[in-house]
Amino acid sequence: MSVDTYAQKANLSAYRKIESKGVEILVAKTLSAQAQMVRLDLKKFLFWKWLSVTALLAGHET
Repeated sequence: MSVDTYAQKANLSAYRKIESKGVEILVAKTLSAQAQMVRLDLKKFLFWKWLSVTALLAGHET
C-alpha cells in the first residue's frame, strides 16, 4: 500500500478512482475487479495517523 497526497503528474491508468466523504481514493484495478468489499480505516492519536485497508475477495468468507 502506498499513500501519496500529490499525484498530479503520476500515471493513474492502473487505478480506479473512488470518492468517499470528500476524499479521492485510488484503488488498483486488479484489486477492485476481484474485491467484493474494500474498507479503509483511519485512526488518529495526537499527530500520528494510521491507515489500514481490509479487502474481502469475491468467493472468500473472511
